[in-house]
Parts: sequence; structure tokens; C-alpha cells
Amino acid sequence: MSLLSRPRRKACAFALAAAGLAAAALPAHAQGELTLYTTREPGLIQPLIAAFSAQTQIKVNTVFVKDGLLERVKAEGARSPADVLMTVDVGNLLDLIEGGVTQPVKSAALESAIPANLRGADGQWFSLSMRARVLYADKNLKLANFRYEDLADPKYKGKVCIRAGQHPYNTALVAALIAHDGEAQAEQWLRGVKNNLARKATGGDRDVARDILGGICDVGLANSYYVGQMKGS
Repeated sequence: MSLLSRPRRKACAFALAAAGLAAAALPAHAQGELTLYTTREPGLIQPLIAAFSAQTQIKVNTVFVKDGLLERVKAEGARSPADVLMTVDVGNLLDLIEGGVTQPVKSAALESAIPANLRGADGQWFSLSMRARVLYADKNLKLANFRYEDLADPKYKGKVCIRAGQHPYNTALVAALIAHDGEAQAEQWLRGVKNNLARKATGGDRDVARDILGGICDVGLANSYYVGQMKGS
């Protein structure tokens, strides 16, 4: 979540992130409402918004922006009605900050609720949730353990599936590998994974799961929640 750089709304810009905390910890909003621009489908965040509104009596106007959030806010400029920007993946958050459309907020409520490693040091972004990017594998492999590094092992040549390599889910993982292991080792890992691909890196996480089930590959990368979504579909 990022905060829009418009001083007239600064007092309430972080209120949505504090939903679920004591109402006394939240600032009053002069107009009694705020506008949220989000790349998350409204239905997924409606319970959070409803709880916030019930607790604070502040109406939240939700605007779903599937693509081009930064471009839209820039184009609207000072006329933008947005108070809070909500998106997924830290890379997208950093794009908003580097694009100059956010401002820092100092809030004891946010700082007590969100660990320091899950918010920007300058107070321009705060994490509301985390996702796990996990390894999927054919259950017939009966693996005792499996690591990201194993995807580059030559024994899995022709057996690995991943979604499009430039997708933020994968670029974020590569960024983490670079931070932990250094550029040289991360590049070596990427080359190994590429050599092990069973098919072109394309599609989405559900395609990885389906291709493992269909015998196209044995192992792959996908977010954990897709298991629940596919079981429930």
C-alpha cells in the first residue's frame, strides 16, 4: 500500500491500513470518506473495507484499476481523488514511490502493527499481507525436501515449469536471490532453470499446476494460494 502525495488528504491517507486497530488510533477524516485506488479486485478486500468503515464511520470509495495505476495517478495529477493506493508486490510499490506520487506518513498505529521489515523506512509504503512463492512437485516424486536451488539441478532437465519469466512474481524472487546470494550465483541459477525447462516459460501459476498434473513437467514454481483456489473451483 502506498500513500498519495496530496497534502489535503495526508491526515487520513493511512487509515485503511490501520483497519482492525483501535478506532482511537485513527485520525479523523474531514469529509467522512476517502478514495482507494486498488489493483486488487474489490471483492477480495471488501471485508477489510467493511470492517474499517464500521469502526470509523468513514466511507471508502473503491476504484479498481486493473492496469496502469501509476500512469493513471500521474495523468490525473492534483485532480486525482485517490487518497490511498493499494497494489500487489513490492516492485509495484517501489514504482509508485519512484514515480513521485506518494508521500511519507508517520503513524504510531502503523508502526506498532507492521514490523519494520514490512514497511518502508521513510513511511511511504506499508505491507498488509504476504504471499509464499513455493515449489510444486509431482507427488509421485516423494521428495523429502526441495529447495529453490534444486530447480537448476541437471537431474531435473526437461522437468521444470514456470510462468512467464518477466512476471513480477518471478522477478521479485530473482531479486531476493540476488540479495541473498549475489548476482553471479543468481545468474547461474537462472541459466540452470532455463536449461531444465520442460516447455517455454509462459502462462500463469495455474498452468504450472495443471502441467505437473498432466505430466508435462515434474516440478515448478507457483504461489501457495492457487492450490486452494483450484480445489475450490
